[in-house]
Order: sequence, then structure tokens, then C-alpha cells
Amino acid sequence: MIESPGAGPTPPASRRVLFLDDDPRRAELFLECCPHAVWVTDVGACVDRLAEPWDEVHLDHDLNGERFVDESRDDCGMAVVRWLCSPSREHLRRARFFVHSHNSAAASRMVLLLLRHGYMAEYRPFGHDLVDFLTLGPPPRGRGLFRGLGAIWGRVADRWARLTRRTASRYDGGDSRGRGPRAGRKTTSEEGP
Repeated sequence: MIESPGAGPTPPASRRVLFLDDDPRRAELFLECCPHAVWVTDVGACVDRLAEPWDEVHLDHDLNGERFVDESRDDCGMAVVRWLCSPSREHLRRARFFVHSHNSAAASRMVLLLLRHGYMAEYRPFGHDLVDFLTLGPPPRGRGLFRGLGAIWGRVADRWARLTRRTASRYDGGDSRGRGPRAGRKTTSEEGP
């Protein structure tokens, strides 16, 4: 188990934050933003610390340097969730759980299981600001429900298109994606490159 520097008793005025992740780079970034957090790297250490009350618990799924770990194993974040969902964990009912794994399938199931058992839980992949991505401004007023939803969907689709847009490379000159100086021109074999 690794704890953050000065992870002794936390003053009552601050949030008690537990961070489960095996990646030291993630821990470093997290501890920069939340220096009073306690960092643990494995399921056993996490479960031991969950005997205490916490305000926030941040969970990764894939541990031990592995990726896309089977959820039935006892050395992954889902094992912590199974432990949480067993009886007599009332001291953690007010905690907020954030699953930050990039294994979206396992993370989604972790959140779903926590929600089913009455915990406050959400999925926030580490390093992705979903709030910024989904912040679209207030919905349009006076247009009716379906037009308003259509406008919101249009803004989400536009944001997604901007985030995933691939620019033409110097090798394709824009021909393969319809952008660039020769976009829209038909190239014949006589014309050359």
C-alpha cells in the first residue's frame, strides 16, 4: 500500500478522499489536484482503508499494470465494488464514488452495481473532462420538446465532429478525406499527382 505524503489523520474540515490506481503517473496528477488524498495501489489496501468513512472514493478497474482485466478476478476494481455491495457498509453510504478506468465496459458495470446498491456513483475516465465535453449551454426555449432535443443533439454531434476531425496529411494532400487544396477535383491518370 502506498499513501500520499502526510496521509495521517485528515483535518475534519477537508474532504476525505481515497484513490485506487496502480499507475504512478495518474497518482501524481491526482495528488497534485488533491494533495490530502490517500493513494492505494491494490484491492487489499483499498478494502482495508474502506473500513474508514470517506467523502470520495476514486476507483480504477484494471490494476497490476494489466489492461482489460476479467471482472470476476479478485485483483481488480470490480472486487472492491463487490465488497462494497455486501451488507454492513453503511458508513460509506454518503460517499461519492468515481470510477475512472479507461476500461469503459468494466467501469460502466462497476457504476451500475454501485447505483443498484444505493451508492452515489459516476463514470469519469481519468484525464477526460466529461463535464466540459457535455456542457452545451442551456437548452433552447419555446421550441417544443423534440426540437429542443434535436438542437441539443446537433450541438453534441458538432462537438464530437470537432474532437474527432482528422486533418489531411502531407501524404494524401486532402484527396482521401475531401479536404485540402485539391479537394473536389478529379484526378486523372494523365494529370499526374
